[in-house]
Amino acid sequence: TDTDTDTDTDTDTDTDTDTDPGSTTVCYPGQNGAWTTCLDVVVTPPSSLGPDYGYPSPYQGSSQYRLPEAFLDLNDVDPATKVAANFRLDELAESWKGRWGIVQPHAVARIQEVRGALGSLQVNSGYRSPAYNAQVGGVTNSRHMFGDAFDMVPLNSTLTALHDECWSRGAGYVGVYSSFIHCDWRDDLLDPVFYGSARAAWAETWPDHDGYVEAQGIVLTAPAEGWDEGEPLRQWTAYNAAGDVVDEDVGDAYIPPTEAVRVEVVIGLWLTRSYDL
Repeated sequence: TDTDTDTDTDTDTDTDTDTDPGSTTVCYPGQNGAWTTCLDVVVTPPSSLGPDYGYPSPYQGSSQYRLPEAFLDLNDVDPATKVAANFRLDELAESWKGRWGIVQPHAVARIQEVRGALGSLQVNSGYRSPAYNAQVGGVTNSRHMFGDAFDMVPLNSTLTALHDECWSRGAGYVGVYSSFIHCDWRDDLLDPVFYGSARAAWAETWPDHDGYVEAQGIVLTAPAEGWDEGEPLRQWTAYNAAGDVVDEDVGDAYIPPTEAVRVEVVIGLWLTRSYDL
């Protein structure tokens, strides 16, 4: 599973190719929200960029996972460019995670809206090349490779508030992990600069999530499946025989108080499991 800390040393071996690609521009909201911050992109198939850009076949045959047709050359554009009022380009795409990057403008606009509602956000992970995604244990079809996914930590709010805000801003999927939130806009139309002419967006079936409570002595854990970016947040509540709440905690493991007769755990703000003591 992907720990999403993105602190690995760069092993990207991309080098200049002998191709003679075309070029065009992609525009972002920019610091003033005027959508006049435009950057050059290189029009070229990923196969021309070397082994680090071996994109997988489209997931479930969906055009939302089709091969990109253009990339930002992150060695050629200013990493300090403000692509939105509160986000620099290098917060969303860093050359050591892949020289050739994709940052979709509509997703930038959405996380700026989230930031406007909740205050400062720390972006742990934005764009990843296919090779870097594999290096950090990302899933085969991770939306991080498509430029519309961001793993974020709220600095002035809570994980729950960030989860709710991403949904309210039209996210196609939100994953809740122990220390960050994954938000992506996988169901929105792909940007035509990076992906060619617009096609009808396709709603992907959300990942299957499951979990259960396991006891090892007095210690309870909640193994879970379906959170592919790391360990989901686990919120524990203990009840006594009268049905009253006697304890609450957050963590991967939990030791209930002696008066508890039943425990509930909410996994990733997605599903609830109960365990009778």
